[in-house]
Amino acid sequence: MYTLNISGHHVQSGEEVQELVKEKMDHLARVNNQITSIKVILNTEKHGIHELIVEASVHIPGHDLFANVKTEKQLKPALDLLVGKLEKQLIKHKPNPKTAGRQHHINAQDVESPVEKQLQAEFDELVEREVI
Repeated sequence: MYTLNISGHHVQSGEEVQELVKEKMDHLARVNNQITSIKVILNTEKHGIHELIVEASVHIPGHDLFANVKTEKQLKPALDLLVGKLEKQLIKHKPNPKTAGRQHHINAQDVESPVEKQLQAEFDELVEREVI
């Protein structure tokens, strides 16, 4: 489970907006279950046109992922783009179950096939007779 922190700068983040953000961020939790916290910041800029800026930082053990999106006052498409960017990053950092838990053991022994053993014996014999 993860903690979700939603804040807004110059944006009213009512129940409706918070539910929409939570729904979108829950999708990320299904992609990678190691998420510990998500922080979402909604911001607007009023330079000529009104732009909506959505930023999110996701923390997983060992990594902090970040993405931001700028759109023209449309929250749902901005969240969709943001989730897409974060999803790509989470997939890159997803643990690989094939290699999880595998470690090289100090006392590990090499396993040779019978053919390899025979070739090695022939080689050792040639070295012993000083042919090689």
